Amino acid sequence: MDLNTAMRRLLAVLGIVVVGAGLYFITSPSTAFEIGLYAVGMVAVLAFAFGAWEVRNRRNIRPVQADTPDPEYPLMTPTPGDDIDEVLRQMTQYRQGTLEAREQIRDRLGNVALAVIMHRDDCSRAEAMRKLEEGEWTDNVQAASFFGENRALPTQSLSERLFGSTGDSPYQQWVRNTVDEIVRLANLDTDTEGTDEKEKEAEPDSFVETLKHRLSGDSDDSSGGDRSSSRLTHELYDRIQDGELVSKSVTHWNLLETNRMRGVSAFAFLTFAVGAFTFQPGLLLASVVGIGYTIYVRVASPPSAAGLTVERHFDVANPDPGEEVEVIVTVENQGGSVLPDVRIIDEVPGTMRIVEGSPRVATALQSGDSVSFKYRLVAERGEHSWPVLALARDVSGTYEREATLDADAELVCTPTLQSVTSISLRSQTSTYSGNVSTDQGGSGLEFFSVREYRQGDPMKRVDWKRHARTGELTTINFREEKAASVVLLFDSRQSAFVSSGPTEPHAVDQAINAATDLFPTLYDAGNLVGVAAFDTVPCWLSPSAGSDHLERARLLFANHPALSSVPPEYTDHESRYVDPMTHVRRQLPSSAQILLFTPLSDDYAAEVALRLNSSGHLVTIISPDPTANKTVGQRLVRVERSMRVARLRERGIRVIDWKPDTQLHLEMERAQKRWTA
Repeated sequence: MDLNTAMRRLLAVLGIVVVGAGLYFITSPSTAFEIGLYAVGMVAVLAFAFGAWEVRNRRNIRPVQADTPDPEYPLMTPTPGDDIDEVLRQMTQYRQGTLEAREQIRDRLGNVALAVIMHRDDCSRAEAMRKLEEGEWTDNVQAASFFGENRALPTQSLSERLFGSTGDSPYQQWVRNTVDEIVRLANLDTDTEGTDEKEKEAEPDSFVETLKHRLSGDSDDSSGGDRSSSRLTHELYDRIQDGELVSKSVTHWNLLETNRMRGVSAFAFLTFAVGAFTFQPGLLLASVVGIGYTIYVRVASPPSAAGLTVERHFDVANPDPGEEVEVIVTVENQGGSVLPDVRIIDEVPGTMRIVEGSPRVATALQSGDSVSFKYRLVAERGEHSWPVLALARDVSGTYEREATLDADAELVCTPTLQSVTSISLRSQTSTYSGNVSTDQGGSGLEFFSVREYRQGDPMKRVDWKRHARTGELTTINFREEKAASVVLLFDSRQSAFVSSGPTEPHAVDQAINAATDLFPTLYDAGNLVGVAAFDTVPCWLSPSAGSDHLERARLLFANHPALSSVPPEYTDHESRYVDPMTHVRRQLPSSAQILLFTPLSDDYAAEVALRLNSSGHLVTIISPDPTANKTVGQRLVRVERSMRVARLRERGIRVIDWKPDTQLHLEMERAQKRWTA
């Protein structure tokens, strides 16, 4: 038995004694002197000691309560460049890892600057390195000095120190100036006007503001940005013990002691001590009320949610992606006890956005009472079922019970594969007939060539006009049209779950939504279409045709974990790293061409495209652009991505750079004009 438990039991016993003594003093105050001053003093001393003990505990033990999820906030994903901004923030606010962080930032900026110089001047890497080190790459002296051999931090004048309004350190200004010069030389179409003012307001706090919606814990984390801590889903919260199934649909989790009544106990015992020393019946009466309340808290049983039942109804059972659905939740107390304070939260998955109403309610439920609430959400693909969280408190608020209620209702949202977008395929085809023009002669519609007649040639392909003029038998060849074997390949690694803003759709969702339009277009054209993804979870659907194949693809887009709207959990593979593309390369047909959907947020995706291209597969990249330009890190990463796009195009790989504010079919039309020019 620990000390706190022993003290609580002694307090309960003392409380009973004090209540009895207090009632006796109130009814017979004149007899108090007959007991003797010694006895009264002993009781007062004990009461004062217990009161001081409670005061000590009240100071050391803070009130606690369960952390509740925030389903009102949608799934939030990082913006490329947030990691650089976070390093700069930690260097400024916490002075953490200054030397290592500066080398990391210098290397990052140096690699981007080299790529820009090589692309702009069409020179080798060695020549670009020389220009960078000698400062010949720019006329901006401050930016050139960032990579020089004699690097010295720019000094600020006295007026800048006293009246400068940026709030940035000299090093931050140095980095900002260098990045802006790299952006200028890259000749990107970026509107940076006014971003400095926005950045001065938002850059130190943007990370905190974002984490306020992303994390359930403290947003001011100075630990260095652990990747696993930035999980971008609505987590139920940390369970400190295993759940207990108390009914068919109710699971009890944590039972928290909120420590809210420790102040009342301290007040009661100290008031009793003062009243006993001064012989004031009014103080004794006040202490009796407090001590009686304390005794009730100690003997009261914790609340139970075992009698709660839940029903959830949707006005549309099988909505399409993006369709609004009204949800009605009804919770009933079928137990025999009253729940004086119960809070209900419908834990809507973070992939679905709430557009109207609230998924939570607070109320009291008598036995047999029920409460209902409704809200509207935007359905997303997949089969969704989620629990209802119940937080039940007793009358005093001393105990708080966490429980989850299972609802049988399931929201099934499967995309309808309808052809709405066209795309021009390349000439790599299969042996099956189709609509893709080839460089081979045979049967078809478009004239290709004329050759000598061979025995067995179809009579309808003999050039009878030429035979009439010259007497020679020749056969007309038409351009053959065959079916293409196409694999829609998705980059669904954790690094691909990025977006241009906290509330914008991430690149993986954009890619899959576009693919659900392209798949039926290719299928209707008679092509063999397959689906694959490179991630820790293998995903493969071989290129094929037929209605059964179309249905399998539809279900795969909706339910396969590699194509989920939720980012995968971060895992540290350490020495047992497995290339995510391994399972794809093993099954990829040699005649298949690739439509690669990737935000090109890192070099790995570009290397995948180059390796596939070198293996004989014609690759077309459809890349949703997730970059922004509000902060230093975001502008730098935007240049990095543009250099990847340029490098891929130089190697003969088609890239459709898809801006999020532009419809995909318009980008495809522009790309087709560029390819055929």
